[in-house]
Amino acid sequence: MTDGPDNSNRRTTRRRALATIGSGTAALALGGSAMATPGNSDNDRYDEDDNGFPDEGEVVTGVYRAEYWYDADGNVWGENLSNTGATVGDKSDLDPETTTKCFYKIQYRGTFENDPYQDSGWIKNVVNCRGYESGTFNWIFVHESDPRYDGTGTPIWNEWEYHVDVEGGVGNKEAPRPENA
Repeated sequence: MTDGPDNSNRRTTRRRALATIGSGTAALALGGSAMATPGNSDNDRYDEDDNGFPDEGEVVTGVYRAEYWYDADGNVWGENLSNTGATVGDKSDLDPETTTKCFYKIQYRGTFENDPYQDSGWIKNVVNCRGYESGTFNWIFVHESDPRYDGTGTPIWNEWEYHVDVEGGVGNKEAPRPENA
């Protein structure tokens, strides 16, 4: 058994994996599974045509939890996420020596306009990873309709950008810093 990769390799692997799933969880809220899985008991209130998505103009607020596990060999398992890129059918198929377990709490508020994509508002991901590559992350994605959107954040999809991109031990990578002024 080895002590694992040096910190630079660990951070590169973790950032690659979490960046992939970070966009995936946001895409989840943007991609429709957010309405199917977050435990909204009020879905009928927002979906008069019964197509499974909030009707045009309905502002929806929700929260749900998800898991994303991966190992150093690049194997991935996920639950309650639409874009995990899962390569194994069960988390027990991951290498127990190098498995990282990430637990997501996803909150969102916005409109879906009668389709599976969140069209406005904001999405917040709070991520805690344990295991081989531990870490904490907090992302807030905002649409141009959100008052916090200013067009200077890192773009994600069309009219969406990062508003907050915090990594434990690093800080908010979206915040202006004196050396960047």
